[in-house]
Amino acid sequence: MIYKEDWELAKSAFKEWWEDGDNVLVQVIAPRAGYERKWHGWDGWAFMRSLNNFKKVIDDFCKWCEITYFGGAAYPNLWINFGPGILASFLGAPLKFTGDTVWFGASCDPSYKMDLDDLLDELVIDPSNIWWLKVKEATSTASKLSKGKFIVGMTDIGGVVDVLASLRGTLNLVKDMFLRPRDVEKAIWNIFELWHWCYDELCKLIHQEGTSAWMGLWCHKRWYPVQCDFAAILSPKLFRRFVLPHIAEHCERLDHVIYHLDGPGELPHVDMLLKIRDLDGIQWVPGASMESNGHHCGSSTWLPLYRKILSKGKRLVIWVPPDSIGFLLKELPNRGIIFQTYCNSEREARELLLKFNQM
Repeated sequence: MIYKEDWELAKSAFKEWWEDGDNVLVQVIAPRAGYERKWHGWDGWAFMRSLNNFKKVIDDFCKWCEITYFGGAAYPNLWINFGPGILASFLGAPLKFTGDTVWFGASCDPSYKMDLDDLLDELVIDPSNIWWLKVKEATSTASKLSKGKFIVGMTDIGGVVDVLASLRGTLNLVKDMFLRPRDVEKAIWNIFELWHWCYDELCKLIHQEGTSAWMGLWCHKRWYPVQCDFAAILSPKLFRRFVLPHIAEHCERLDHVIYHLDGPGELPHVDMLLKIRDLDGIQWVPGASMESNGHHCGSSTWLPLYRKILSKGKRLVIWVPPDSIGFLLKELPNRGIIFQTYCNSEREARELLLKFNQM
């Protein structure tokens, strides 16, 4: 790979991590030597900014890769980003791009609400749906231009219940769970089936070894990060009924799955998630408010959570400051972890990897 000289070594390390979980990986990106002042992070919203010129997005990504050092298990991952939960707009929900995020359905238009009854029959995507066409076009174009240069990461299809919340509205969905629980379950499974149909269709457009997604992990088999941000407002009882079953089924249908655990509101559900036999691991994200108070992923605050995850034989994915890695390696079992980080220079990144390899 042009932008990742040791790609074969990184692939081997990923395969071991997925299959055995006995190793620890570090993914670090940094500006290449001589480009420190010119370097900036990749604009993850480039596809939304250039809806009529995806080739330009890919050209810009390649230029960024040329001045970026991908150290350890890091690699050039062009994620096809149209917002978290684009499946809602595949089903006709309105979409609003604000410049730094995308809102769907009721989140961007309070007057929008899809009738729950319309979600109780088999769901299909209108072949002429503009967002489905755009995602397919971006995916296909990136795949055709990626060979030997970068990996294509599948779009963020979205959490199944999160998509339902975009279609129904958060408050409406909470009411539905109490007033029409069986219909909610049926709607969830219908969206779930369409989710996997989208996954399969997009996989057909990506011609590369292995799979990747927004989390930046490569896998030699079919994998995906699954989530339910809506779970932050659910009791464990509601989570067990409306979320846990389809998360477990994701794990059955895909070869490998990491659950994106987003914020303290989801912590009451961790024990249930860890009991899912085929769930590979957890990615923990404390949330902006916690991080602003010093409780980032490298903080000792989360050591009990990390130990619990690892003690159950699950893997752990966390984004940490580079100077936290040594501390965490001393405190945690040295297996099944991926540390994601960045450095201000290639020299610092190489020194970090050297220290890591000596630990």
